Amino acid sequence: MYSKWVIGIMTVLLISVQVWFAHFIFTYPFVGIQLQQVQPGQWLITDFETQQVSEDLGLRLGDKVIAIDGQPPSTIASVIKWGAVGRAKQVDILRGDEALSINPTTHVTNYDLCNIFGQILCFFILLILIRKMPPLLSFRFLCFIFLDLGILFMSLPSSLRSDGLAKNLVLTSVMLLPILFYHFFIVFMRERGKERQKLFNNVLTCVYTLIGLSFLIQLVYVVPSDLTRFVFHFMEKISMAVFVAGFVLNIVFLFLLYKKERKNKKYVADIIKTIIFSLMVSFGPITLLYFVPRVLSMPYIVDPIYSGLFVLLFPILQTYLIATKQLYEIDLFVRRLLFMSVMSIIPSGFFTGVLLSFQPDLSIKHAVLIFMFGCIFCSAFLFSLEYFTKVTEPYFFPRRSLHRESLRRITNELSEISTFRELKEVVLIDIVSVLQVHGAAIVFSSHKDVDFICSGEIDERIVKQLSKYEAKQESMEAGHFIHPISSHGNYVSYLILTEEKENTYVSSEDRQWLRTVIDHLSVSLENVYLIRTMQSKLQQIASQIPNEETADALFWFRKVLFDLQEKERIRIATDLHDTTMQDLFFLKRKLGNMQQEDLSPAHRAQLLNIMEYIDIINKNLRQSCYELHPHLIREIGIVLALQKLIDQETVLEEFDVDFHVQEAETIEQLNLETKRHLFRIIQELLNNAKKHAEANKLTIGLVVKKEQVLLSYEDDGKGFNIDILNWQDGRISGLGMKQLKSRILSLNGHVSLESTEGKGLKILAKIPWKEVNAL
Repeated sequence: MYSKWVIGIMTVLLISVQVWFAHFIFTYPFVGIQLQQVQPGQWLITDFETQQVSEDLGLRLGDKVIAIDGQPPSTIASVIKWGAVGRAKQVDILRGDEALSINPTTHVTNYDLCNIFGQILCFFILLILIRKMPPLLSFRFLCFIFLDLGILFMSLPSSLRSDGLAKNLVLTSVMLLPILFYHFFIVFMRERGKERQKLFNNVLTCVYTLIGLSFLIQLVYVVPSDLTRFVFHFMEKISMAVFVAGFVLNIVFLFLLYKKERKNKKYVADIIKTIIFSLMVSFGPITLLYFVPRVLSMPYIVDPIYSGLFVLLFPILQTYLIATKQLYEIDLFVRRLLFMSVMSIIPSGFFTGVLLSFQPDLSIKHAVLIFMFGCIFCSAFLFSLEYFTKVTEPYFFPRRSLHRESLRRITNELSEISTFRELKEVVLIDIVSVLQVHGAAIVFSSHKDVDFICSGEIDERIVKQLSKYEAKQESMEAGHFIHPISSHGNYVSYLILTEEKENTYVSSEDRQWLRTVIDHLSVSLENVYLIRTMQSKLQQIASQIPNEETADALFWFRKVLFDLQEKERIRIATDLHDTTMQDLFFLKRKLGNMQQEDLSPAHRAQLLNIMEYIDIINKNLRQSCYELHPHLIREIGIVLALQKLIDQETVLEEFDVDFHVQEAETIEQLNLETKRHLFRIIQELLNNAKKHAEANKLTIGLVVKKEQVLLSYEDDGKGFNIDILNWQDGRISGLGMKQLKSRILSLNGHVSLESTEGKGLKILAKIPWKEVNAL
């Protein structure tokens, strides 16, 4: 993918050159008129680059040019350099005995219209390709082809008006085009494994270098001299010869490739056949009818304004190949663009027809130009309408925007839901916020028990009563709206909503959003039920395994057991938070109300002590809940969560901890499950240091190196004799480190340990990056 600044620089250069060339197109009407000096001071018209110019301007071969813009032809720069009429607004001629002054009012010719349309088409397709570019080398060469074609179409009108830069770009683009074609075909077939032919990198590099040198040589065009004319005519012959030879080379190469693939690989052969047809139809006419005669110093057979029209078929046919998924997988985008282009024909044609009815003297050229730009404007408007609608939706359709954002958030987060309790944070809070209701609840009833979660201001006693009600369809009970979610043979679930805060019922737009959320909920609750069932079965299996070694030997089983442990910790932490801590809060509030009563000083002091002790209990419970369920990992990231854990431990303990992290942003890209494992490992190391190590300083490091997550630990504690530990079957016995080793093995990692009595402990854990991202 090209960097944005490179594309930006190229865009600025192209726009600057286009403005320069547009100045010539809309200022000077004389195009491609060749002159020859037959006698001193006598200049005759000897050739036209296109016969259409003679018809538009009323000029003929043999006309004697007397003056150009009031000056003798021999003093005009374009005549000196190219022997042609270039940047001129008026030409005085002598036809027989009749003197004529040619001063056209229309500057844009039919030839200009064709080239303007061609460059717009090529650059527009190039813009689409860059926006949807897949990471393929052949795609880049296809973009270069369209860029080269666009520059060619852009430069041709100014080249015929004798601009040196335009002539240089035209000849360079003509030489470069067949080379880019060949390079594209080779790379394209290699990427699909269909053709193992070598790229001949050295040869192609030499060819590109020679083309670059020719571009530099042609910078001499800025100097008006006879050398300029010689170099131009020489390079003109060379560029046309290179194009003809390159065109033949591409056709021969494709025919040989088609002959090789047509029997065994019909699909590939069809693509090759379509590309051959595209090349022959697009570039065959101008090659055979214009370039070949000019290379042989013969007059061209057909005016290039007609044979050049076929070149426009190439971008159209390539767009067809992309839209039919024969080249690249951006067909939907291209088909949408083609649809918008076809739709733009109707309003553009209508507008042009109305304009012609009011101005019947409008020329065909101007009508075509108006229709062309009308199609471009309408296509761009229709194509960008969806984007502008999306951008302005939050201002003009706030409810719809709110629905879309919340639905996207719910859909993304539901993929990680594995327990019923997690639905509160993911779904219920959004439902209450979006629908603006007082509260909501989800009821999950199975043949074993009934469970529910609530959010907002909703009476749990009413929810308990309604949980006994089996909702078959949307209904209203006890002032609450009941929406069935799913009905299964083993369980039923439904959503309970209070009234809206404005005392109105849910609108039709909100109801449609709610139905979509309920559809997602039904799938998520089915997964929760299956996970519960699977956990129950696994627990039964674990209870029947005769010894611990057998369980740890099962790699997959180890992962499942840790997952079960983590979910059980989360459940316990949630229950403590929702029950015990809430009860303590209400108890403290009741005791606070008792302070208003008439109590003796001794009783009031005793009451204050009880309330302070409740705060201590609440603080300890909160810390226990965090240790059981470190929710900050999701909210602030693993690095800050670990720092918080370490800060809490160092406040209570006598040792110091040096915690350092490298590539923190990369570490934060780990999945949530791996972050939890790392948190638990470091938590276990800190607990070991508290209980056994008697260390003064701990060093903990977390880095990413060589596609591995490296966790290092070192302390200066009392250490131990490593020989007495049991490392068999991948476990360490003693010092509470069995869980640590088992967790690392569950991540397909490796752990090494160094320790001797009195010299502390060193641990290095290596976890493959691919493994942790695959979880």
